[in-house]
Amino acid sequence: MSDSQNSNKLILPVFALIAAIAGLFASIYYFNDEDEIKYTTLKLYPSPKAISGFELTNQNNEKITENSFADDWTLIFFGYTHCPDVCPTTLTELQKTFNLLKSEKKPKVLFVSVDPERDTPELLKNYITFFNEDFNAATSDEDNIHKIATQIGVAYYIADHQKGDLNYIVDHTAAIFLINPQKKLHGIFSSPHEANAIATDLDKLLSNES
Repeated sequence: MSDSQNSNKLILPVFALIAAIAGLFASIYYFNDEDEIKYTTLKLYPSPKAISGFELTNQNNEKITENSFADDWTLIFFGYTHCPDVCPTTLTELQKTFNLLKSEKKPKVLFVSVDPERDTPELLKNYITFFNEDFNAATSDEDNIHKIATQIGVAYYIADHQKGDLNYIVDHTAAIFLINPQKKLHGIFSSPHEANAIATDLDKLLSNES
């Protein structure tokens, strides 16, 4: 086994540990007890944070910027189409969530791929429409992905690989993030995700905000 393979096997568990610690820190530092009592799984930021300065391209070759979030609630999940478990499981739960929501105006869903080398708009379209034709999927170059991921608080790691080698691992934050109609990061659903809990919290939030 090469030194590179050993290094990758070491880095991924370390990354997972760092992500878990970061999630625990966020739950202690950023969120208050009132939110824990009010919602089952949703945690709200005391001060919603503006996000800006990025440009993505969705499955229909349309541009997505912070202005795309205006006037609607949006659920954002970061991942990649070659993901064997977390991504399809999460998107399935989001699809179930939409079937359970009682609110008339449902939030938008945006799946952001952190793997632009493999995830073309065409591939993203085939992937996301399998779960729901109303869901959006988008990606961009490394710089733009880093901009939005950093502002939202998403960590991801792409394993070292040779150029042209399409068989590699990507690790990423598994949380679902909530953007409000004012284009600000409003809250977070930490994993594991369960459709009934997400739908209940969203209905409660949307009824309170209406």
